[in-house]
Amino acid sequence: MTTQVTIDARLTIGDIASQAGVSTNAVRYYERYRVITAERTAGNARRFTIDAVCRIRLAVAAQRVGLSLAESAEILAEIPQMSSDLERWSAAGQRLIDAGQARIAELAAVVDEYRTLGFLRR
Repeated sequence: MTTQVTIDARLTIGDIASQAGVSTNAVRYYERYRVITAERTAGNARRFTIDAVCRIRLAVAAQRVGLSLAESAEILAEIPQMSSDLERWSAAGQRLIDAGQARIAELAAVVDEYRTLGFLRR
């Protein structure tokens, strides 16, 4: 039996972790750094909207290009919760691309310095 999630459904921490490909501890970590937000039930359980999955995936990608969680949270703060505005999501993706390209340029400069032994001449 397949469960369908409606757009306004509130998902558990386990649901989000499974769909985002991270652990439940990672979900809590991303919440602590305001990459995602949760509502609390009367029993104090976390409930997330489905866009938390996209936000976590974007944060994971951002970490891979060297951005901090604070930087990821800053990028994601520009996208309202449950936003279907593809321009905003595309802009966030472009910021990741730009950060990745800047990181590549920085690393290339370091490799060139090592290649010429420039780091020994300081």
